[in-house]
Amino acid sequence: MKRFLLAVPLLLAACAPAYTGPAPAANEVIVEAVSPVNLGSQLSPEREAGVSSFAQISAMLIVQSQYNTGLPGGYDGFTFPEGSDSMKILSAKEAPIHVQVQWRATNPTSNNTVDVLWESRPLGGKLVSVKVKATASDASVNTQQIETRLLDRFLSATGIRLVARGK
Repeated sequence: MKRFLLAVPLLLAACAPAYTGPAPAANEVIVEAVSPVNLGSQLSPEREAGVSSFAQISAMLIVQSQYNTGLPGGYDGFTFPEGSDSMKILSAKEAPIHVQVQWRATNPTSNNTVDVLWESRPLGGKLVSVKVKATASDASVNTQQIETRLLDRFLSATGIRLVARGK
């Protein structure tokens, strides 16, 4: 019985998707993305992973009042600064979805801004690379903290499982 219990973690690790690409950057994660809703066989695993990742990033903006985004006090919440043009699909029409999404938060008193650029890129199967890069017009804003908080929130979403994380 003890041998069986010791073998379970090894079996589970063997069943997990393998990522053998380059190590992720500091603001990047490699995830297995699975839709939390049953899509049947309508999408390939690659397309389902891309759609799930994009949907999670978009949903995070909508529910941002429910978690700590890392923004300093005085900033309004993130918005899509260019409306629908803030979401750019970089992939071909029938290919798995590769997307960039821009968010912006503004401090109405100082007019300083924090811009966040998300990129979700399919890697094959259910694996997706998700990068987040924050920049700020105010040098005192801790952009690394914003990136970390947003990635942590993304990783806590249903259907998202961490495979590798940049250091």
